[in-house]
This record gives sequence, C-alpha cells and structure tokens, in this order.
Amino acid sequence: MTDTDNSQPSGMTKRSFLQSVGMIGGTAAVMTALQGWEMGFASEMDRPPEMSTDGKGKKVIILGAGLAGMVLAFEMAKKGYKTQIIEALDYAGGRCVSARKGSVIEEVGSEKQVCNFQDGNYVNYGPWRIPAEHKSTIYYCRTLGVPLEVMVNKTGKSYYYYENKKGPFKGVPIRQEHADIDFKGYSTELLAKVADQGALDQLISQEDKEMLLTHLKRSGLIDSKEFNYRANRARGHSSYPGAGTNFGKLSEPYEMADVLSIANASRNETADHPAVMFQAVGGMDQIAQGLKRALKKSQIRYNSEITDIVQDDNGVKVTYKNTKNGRVRSEEADYLISTAPLGVMQKMNINLSEDMAAAIKATSGSPACKIGVEFNHRFWEQNDMIYGGVTSTDIPGHRILSYPSGNLFGSAHGDTGVILGYYPIGGQSVPISNLSMAERTEFALSVGEKIHPGNYRKYFTGESISVAWHKMKYALAGWENWSRRGRTRSFPVMQKGDNRIFISGNIASPALGGWMAGAIEGAWSTMEVIDKRVAQQG
Repeated sequence: MTDTDNSQPSGMTKRSFLQSVGMIGGTAAVMTALQGWEMGFASEMDRPPEMSTDGKGKKVIILGAGLAGMVLAFEMAKKGYKTQIIEALDYAGGRCVSARKGSVIEEVGSEKQVCNFQDGNYVNYGPWRIPAEHKSTIYYCRTLGVPLEVMVNKTGKSYYYYENKKGPFKGVPIRQEHADIDFKGYSTELLAKVADQGALDQLISQEDKEMLLTHLKRSGLIDSKEFNYRANRARGHSSYPGAGTNFGKLSEPYEMADVLSIANASRNETADHPAVMFQAVGGMDQIAQGLKRALKKSQIRYNSEITDIVQDDNGVKVTYKNTKNGRVRSEEADYLISTAPLGVMQKMNINLSEDMAAAIKATSGSPACKIGVEFNHRFWEQNDMIYGGVTSTDIPGHRILSYPSGNLFGSAHGDTGVILGYYPIGGQSVPISNLSMAERTEFALSVGEKIHPGNYRKYFTGESISVAWHKMKYALAGWENWSRRGRTRSFPVMQKGDNRIFISGNIASPALGGWMAGAIEGAWSTMEVIDKRVAQQG
C-alpha cells in the first residue's frame, strides 16, 4: 500500500500525518490510525507516557493483576490517583506465569496439577520470549531490577521433523542448518547462473549484475567458475577437524528436490522472532513479581470474582465475591479499568452502552496449550549439541519443541532441565487439551522420542505440567484477536471507553497480541485516554 492509497491532505506524508494525530490524540489515536491502514508497529515506545493532569485523589478500580493492571496501578499512582486492583486469582501476574516446584494449575473440568520439578527448574507456560524491539517490556525489567539473559530462539543444530510428507526425510530429524543452508545454496546457484547467462539483463544494469555476481560468489556457497552449490563451511562438517592432519570432512548437501520439500527451510525469522531473544532469569514470572513488589500490598485484592459493575455519570460501583469464603462486597470509584480478557468480561453483569457491549464481543480467543517435561540429563546438549532453539514438526497438535536457554551445561543446578514439549495454538490445540494430563504427557513423550530416539523417555524424570489456556477460568484463551473488521469498527469504540469504564491490556494493542509488550503498551494507551477524559470532566 502506498501513501497515495490513503486520503490525506496534499503534501502530507503518513509520518507527518501520524505526528499530527499524536499531538492531538496521543498514542491511542495513532494506534487507531495505524489499524485503519492495517498497519501496526514494533514497540516504538520505550517509556510510559507523561500524564498531563493530576489525579487529585480520584479513585480508579482496576480489574486484573496481570501486567497491564499492575502497570496501570504503578504509573497512575505517581500522578495522585488512588488505585485498587481486584483480582480473581490468588496470585499476581495473570498469564505472565512460570511453573516451578509447588505451582498449581487447575483447568475447568480437569484434575488439579501440582508442579514437582526439581529446585531451580521451571517452564514458562505463559510468555517465554522478549525481542529486543519490545522496548516497553525491557523498560520495566530495567526499572524494576529484573535481570534478563539471552534466550536462544533459533539454533542450526535443532531439527525439522516431518511425518506427513513423502520422500527421504519422512520420519527423519533433519538439522535446521543443513536444510536452511541448502535452500540458500541452491537459490544462490540458480540466481548466479541466470544472471551470468543474461536472463536478468532487462532488469538490472551490467554494473549491477557484476556486483550481484561478486556478492553471490563471496557467499561461500557456490564455486566461482561454474556457480554450482557444493559442500561448504556454512553447512558444516560430517566429521569435525582436529589436530595434526585431521582436516575433517564437509557435509554433503541434500538433493535440491528434497530440500524444496522442507517448507521451513525457506522461512526467515521475523524481526520480533530473531535467533537471539531475551528471558527473565529464573522464569518470566519474575517480571510480574517485579511489578508486584513495586506496589503496596493493599493495592491488590485477591480471590475476588467480579459479578456486577454499575456505572453512572458520577462514578462506578463494583460488586465482587470472595472465591474462598463466598463473601460478597462492593466498592465504588470514579473510574474503572478492566484488563480482564474480553471473554471473561462478557460473563459479568455490566451496564454498558449498546456500542461498547457489541465492541467487547468483536474479538475471538485463540486456544493455546503448553507442556513442560523435565529430564535428569541434558542429552540434547551433550549428545546433539543443541543449546536452546526450537525443533519444528508437522505432527498435528505438536508444532514445536523448545529447549531451555537457562542452566546451560547444567552449570546452575545440576544436569537437569525442562523442555517445552509442545505448543499448539489455534484449533490444533483443542484435541490435545481434551486429553487427560497423563495422555498429554504421553503424547509429548511419543513425539520427543521420535526426535531424540533412545533418550527422551530414558531421561524423563516422570514430572511434567501442562496448561490449556482456553480452559483456564479467568483466561479462556491464550490471547484474543481482532478481526480486520473489528479493528476498524469495534476497536476505536472500545478504546475510547464508555463513560466511566475503560478496557485495557493486551486487547488494547492489536498489533502486539499475545506479547507482554501488548499488555504494557495497552496500559500506557489507556492512561492517555483517561488523562484526556479527566482533563475534560475535571
């Protein structure tokens, strides 16, 4: 889409138009404009917005002690707002959680699970990766003193594994570096040959063609005369060089036709899923714990399930039930911000306007299921040279297997570790989530054994823990998505709020759905909306 596709004043670029929108309406308005163009942005904000008005003791009730709720409470308190978080669960963090020894997971209609991993082991069954461009997430890690470490998102030693295709790779784990480099090598060969034979003469100049061929030959993948792809150091060795006259042996490429059958070999990692990412040391829940420590204990009221919300022109009244003793209480405030998933919010009795009631029904929840599987020997490192990274499969309900980036070499707490055993999303996660916990574990083990035969079952400690987010009572989805129509029609309605009620969190960041940055920047966006509302209402 070009600039001319959008109706803008003559001489005004998208950049200048968005700058003008930002000056008038803040980040929230910019987001709305971007969504109108079906555009989003990588996390450009690196700190919370400045609120121009003083809260002057106005009270704000915040539903949900996830990242968004705690960010709102933390930041708005700085401007004099009295903030009270009401949380249905017995812990802070929402979906920003990790399972470790003693953690409890209880899905609706399923058995209660208690994690029994060895001390120091954990699995991030909520968010598990932070890209460098998510500056808002990194901002709070720095501000709150939450240490980060490298999370290896892709390593060439991990595998591609296919069962549902014909050919020599069926049921055989293939090193990603072999398939990726072979695809690039054959592509380089073909491009060099067609350029050299004049097939590109109508598209590029002679000078550009010569420069292109120079670059292709410098890739190290093709020979400099015939331009044939051949064994090379990028692909690696089949036997490794050593001392004396041991120069090793370069590994031979696969046949081109076979390589072309590996779909993932042609896939480039996106900017927000680079090879090197970050994670909180000791588990992603440490980010939520950092926010929790920054709040007063009295600012979060746990085990409180919302039943009714009534608003008028002067304020809002919230009624909630204690999930432990059944006691019903109510509380009043000037404003209410809900960070609860919209699927959960729809179950509450709220007097919303017709437009807002329709807007909160315009999203769809994405099912997601994860399992952490513990091992007493880091065989993937010592046997397969896999340090972090992800193995991809085409097995329905499985999708990926992710190796831990923490405790590399068993240096922190012994030769143990937890692998993310599967992570199906969308419809593929539903059949897996319908299995019993024992069946889920068996499914993860059966797939893992195909990728690491003789080791996956052998070193399994017998401990695993699984979650299906769409079966968690106060989540009902891994995250929620806006449709294209919802982004343009319903999102602006939801974002501006409904009299005294505002909706925030991840759902307020359509371009960052499912990310911690989405929850954080959704909170920042809502702060700006409320800032302007308070300025108008006094």
